[in-house]
Amino acid sequence: MAATLPRAVAPSPRPAAAAGLLPLPRAAPLLLAGRAAARRLRARGARAPALAAARRSWAVSARAVLDVSRHRAPQKPVQEAADMNDILAERGACGVGFVANLNNEPSFNIVRDALTALGCMEHRGGCGADNDSGDGAGLMSGIPWDLFNDWGSKQGLAPFEKTHTGVGMVFLPQDDNSAAEAKAVVEKVFTDEGLEVLGWRPVPFDVSVVGRNAKETMPKIEQIFVKIAKEDDADDIERELYICRKLIERAAKSASWADELYFCSLSSKTIIYKGMLRSEVLGQFYLDLRNELYKSPFAIYHRRFSTNTSPRWPLAQPMRLLGHNGEINTIQGNLNWMRSREATIQSPVWRGRENEIRPFGDPKASDSANLDNAAELLLRSGRSPAEAMMMLVPEAYKNHPTLSIKYPEAVDFYEYYKGQMEAWDGPALLLFSDGRTVGACLDRNGLRPARYWRTSDGFVYVASEVGVIPMDESKVVMKGRLGPGMMITVDLQTGQVLENTEVKKKVASANPYGDWLQQSTRSIKPVNFQSSPVMDNETVMRHQQAFGYSSEDVQMVIETMASQGKEPTFCMGDDIPLAVLSQKPHMLFDYFKQRFAQVSSP
Repeated sequence: MAATLPRAVAPSPRPAAAAGLLPLPRAAPLLLAGRAAARRLRARGARAPALAAARRSWAVSARAVLDVSRHRAPQKPVQEAADMNDILAERGACGVGFVANLNNEPSFNIVRDALTALGCMEHRGGCGADNDSGDGAGLMSGIPWDLFNDWGSKQGLAPFEKTHTGVGMVFLPQDDNSAAEAKAVVEKVFTDEGLEVLGWRPVPFDVSVVGRNAKETMPKIEQIFVKIAKEDDADDIERELYICRKLIERAAKSASWADELYFCSLSSKTIIYKGMLRSEVLGQFYLDLRNELYKSPFAIYHRRFSTNTSPRWPLAQPMRLLGHNGEINTIQGNLNWMRSREATIQSPVWRGRENEIRPFGDPKASDSANLDNAAELLLRSGRSPAEAMMMLVPEAYKNHPTLSIKYPEAVDFYEYYKGQMEAWDGPALLLFSDGRTVGACLDRNGLRPARYWRTSDGFVYVASEVGVIPMDESKVVMKGRLGPGMMITVDLQTGQVLENTEVKKKVASANPYGDWLQQSTRSIKPVNFQSSPVMDNETVMRHQQAFGYSSEDVQMVIETMASQGKEPTFCMGDDIPLAVLSQKPHMLFDYFKQRFAQVSSP
């Protein structure tokens, strides 16, 4: 996959250089500095020739440098240092946000506003080396039934029954024969499950706006409509669609095209349009998003900056439930713990079909995709979106003055679940929706920006930064930012907006977590220390040497553990040579290192 770079402004060409020693063209500092460098060039009005040159295509400059045959005479290389201020002015992190109507009224204006805000997030995303294939951009919304009924009527279909119709947004293999095989597998699973396949709809798009690299891996994109007649409850319908998707993944596992079949969404409430695109062209690529029949009461948008995985069409966001700005640094441990529970997790809502929804994670997917899988599992098992987020990404609740005094039930909630679900830890701004609730939460470190505001005409906005949507300030009745561990939710059915403490109190008060803790907690009482030493200093030293303890281990680790009752924490890097390459004996623990995910700047 092409390397991920921020989008660059056009550089100015340099004179041809010698083949033996090629200097970096003027494109290099601009490729590093990006838009910040462009702003500086525009500010230097006295340098009109340089400004004009900077606006030319960087490809011209690149060809001049790389076309060795055109270099006639060697010239002294010109070395230019990158401006540190330009580098620091760049930001590498996903851009996310949502728009929601408190009256739950579908509108094309909501979709248009979301696309406008998404277009302002281009600087937060990454692009491939072709400078045009985005790391990913996407939009989640309610299902645009007016648009689909208009299409259905032209196909001779009866109007869709909203409450009993599921819509799948599907990426299919590029090859026509493989795509036909994949569609046959999908239809067979739905039919075997007792669902009626109503039809397939090719999604209209404009391929001319897709970058070269993204076009090479671009899937066929179609939508499938299915009718669920055997269930009446909305949650049971969503659960049945979830089981069908899992069964399709299992049925396709052995096929050569298995990795090319992907459901962006399969739901009776939400749908997702996404791809390896830049944010400003998402609405140009998907023609549906330009159609005024596309109406939704909310929209979540996301611009991806890929850090831990190479960009791929399925890894664009939003995922099926979440839009994630950040990284999960504990991802391997989280996946291992989820896998260890697969054989024991049970719930009456699954009616004995737990084995059909395994596995719960996918090591080949991104950290965001696996977090989404865990959240979706909790949601389909009967949890609310806010409750699932509190379980997966808990706030720093210990010794929290507000929670301990005013909301002890929230502390009981976190204490109850800390032994059942390990925190998916890392910098994270998470936007989520199940079609009935839209919300956002921040991880306990709070290293991702999130602003929100509410207007008098019944709209709520959340975004990575302010200014992404034109706003009449006189209509703003509430605004703020999410701090570490905070959350905000919008109930589309009741029009209720709950800020952080209201959300936590509502979720934590739903069950008697404090009573459950007292009934099931068994405390281990600490044992008193020996009143006098049992070994003399020489014997202690001999034992420490025999087991490989150094004086540093004793002074900085063991003594701290004995005096404070906890493991010490350090802030310095570890430059000790690897134990596996050392000629000296080492303790067993020295051969293991903690993995830490790559982290971009907030």
